[in-house]
Amino acid sequence: RKMSSTLCTRSSGMARSVVSRRAIRVQAAAWTKVGSTTGLKSNGGKQVVEVGGQKVLLVELGGTVRAVSNKCSHLGLPLVGKTAMFQADIKDKCVVCPAHGTYFDLETGAVKGEWCPKLPNLPLVGKGPAQKPLPTFQVRVSDAGEIEVYV
Repeated sequence: RKMSSTLCTRSSGMARSVVSRRAIRVQAAAWTKVGSTTGLKSNGGKQVVEVGGQKVLLVELGGTVRAVSNKCSHLGLPLVGKTAMFQADIKDKCVVCPAHGTYFDLETGAVKGEWCPKLPNLPLVGKGPAQKPLPTFQVRVSDAGEIEVYV
């Protein structure tokens, strides 16, 4: 919905009216169909989907589908991208950021082990932004194998 407001300002003793319009988008969280277990398995158990304007990484691990943000919480780089450089590994029930080597738990998003082990610990700044968990999303799979994510 669009909202408009009018502001009155004085310039050289004269009043003028300024109209400002700003679009406000409100989106309620909802279950969204994003694919199937068959499609996920054919992609090697990892697949990036777009849900509600954000990229979500789906991972099949031991028969369970997990969904996490595809943007690393350190610098916002993709965990799984279009190049070979950005292809996260799945190890020990974690997704491993290809850029800096941090392990994120696929269920909770929590950092496991050392924060940014591939980066040097620089004086004054350390390893950059403070340690943050990776956002996770609820997933449900129908009997027919359809995957839905709650975003």
